[in-house]
Amino acid sequence: MTQKFDAIIIGAGVSGLYALQQLHELGLSAHVFEAGTGVGGTWYWNRYPGARFDSESYSYQYSFSKELLDEWDWSEHFAGQPEIERYLNRVADKFDLRRDIEFNARVRSVKYDKDEELWEVQTENGKSARAQFVLAATGLLSAHQFPDYPGVESFEGQSLHTARWPKEAIDFRGKRVGMIGSGPTAVQILQTIAPEVGHLKLFQRTANWCTPLRNGDLDEATQLKFKQSAPEIFATCKRTFGGFIHDMDPRSGFDVSKEERWAKYQELYEQGGFALWLGNFYDLFSSRELAEEVSEFLAEKIRERVKDPIKAEKLIPKNHPFGTKRPPGEKDYYEAFNRDNVDVVDLRATPITAITPTGIQTEGPEDHDLDIIIYATGFHSLTGELLRIDIQGEDGLSLQEKWSDGPKTNLGIQFSGFPNFFAIMGPHNPATFCNITRCVENNVEWVIGCIRYMRENGYKTIETTVEAEESWTEQCYESVKGTLLDEMQDSWFFGNNNPENVRGRFLMYAGGVPKYREIFADVVAKGYEGFELR
Repeated sequence: MTQKFDAIIIGAGVSGLYALQQLHELGLSAHVFEAGTGVGGTWYWNRYPGARFDSESYSYQYSFSKELLDEWDWSEHFAGQPEIERYLNRVADKFDLRRDIEFNARVRSVKYDKDEELWEVQTENGKSARAQFVLAATGLLSAHQFPDYPGVESFEGQSLHTARWPKEAIDFRGKRVGMIGSGPTAVQILQTIAPEVGHLKLFQRTANWCTPLRNGDLDEATQLKFKQSAPEIFATCKRTFGGFIHDMDPRSGFDVSKEERWAKYQELYEQGGFALWLGNFYDLFSSRELAEEVSEFLAEKIRERVKDPIKAEKLIPKNHPFGTKRPPGEKDYYEAFNRDNVDVVDLRATPITAITPTGIQTEGPEDHDLDIIIYATGFHSLTGELLRIDIQGEDGLSLQEKWSDGPKTNLGIQFSGFPNFFAIMGPHNPATFCNITRCVENNVEWVIGCIRYMRENGYKTIETTVEAEESWTEQCYESVKGTLLDEMQDSWFFGNNNPENVRGRFLMYAGGVPKYREIFADVVAKGYEGFELR
């Protein structure tokens, strides 16, 4: 028998848990389908060595419950995956969320019944349910992917993808390990396992500008200070561009001397986290001259820290300036390359031609024999998990068909032809530049507010108009114009890892979190302008 609920949520990560808690507060019946065996989403699946926050723990946590804030203690400034997973499990237990979560239930299809004005959701294991509303809490980086090199399945050693890391510990002692990818995940893994492995080779296509995380333990006095100042911390996050505790310097870099600029860079570098990225001069994202100067500052740091000048030059990005990608936070990443057992293979010079039964083959003279291959090869960003589900709206229109020429949304929340379907962290919102939980709370609260408004005023459906959808999609494209990000067409910001139809289209909103929140509020104040309520 197909059960019926007021709302169905897809995913039990940071977004899904908060959406469920808020639906409970609203007094609605809700059911969550979760593919994993536990809650956590990103922090359930990504359990690789070294996985941790790049946002300060006390700024990432939920803000909706003072009791939760007061009773939970973070042990580190930037907590690791095991602690984050424990925190999200505490949230699920404290707010009695598990009773409405079905695990081992990957969603296969979501189809709209126009006559009944209900969505029917079916899972791969044969479960089904119907609801008036569907909230897709599928995450912006959740649809993991393997590279399309020939022979991936032929490798006879152990293959690991960072987004599907086993719960059992991996024994790296004495093993020959190859890791493909050099993004934040790869940085965290490499610096963690380098002392254990027999030999590790990083197969790097694009070097990244890494900045020190400056992590450390939190003593009781510091924990208490952060609990007491939680309202001020969250207020700061609300007014900053990315929802972090870091705020851009309102001055242009060229309002001060070069000596003052470099002193500023050093101060932010010592501060750690995203300080150098999001606490820098405001024109870092628009002035190539300034971005290249910060890049040179970091290049000098790399040359100081990596003793082998050949390795150092490989690790210095040559194809993008600092600031145009989310910088990986590191502890002793660069020092790892001073070890005799760690090397870097430049894939721009010697591309991979195949994965073989014994390792990785490149165009160079050397075949790389390996015991373990780690794929830190990323995701189909923002659209991927949605497009992997068979989502069909009014008149059988599939989301794959609708987005055949790239995604179109209104506010990153809704798509025309899909009434009462909400994407919490889909394309065309500022989440990629955002402290995720701050954006999650903002987006979930808007959706829940919308559902409350509908029920109080007797509306059954809400659907964005085509005109509003076209307008918002264009606003997202325009939001990146005039910034250095617009030159980064070969990045996942523009869907370079996604199917062909998504590539080359800016997938986010780059106007900042405060502006996004203002737009949200304005739409509500105007009676949900741009949406048709029936």
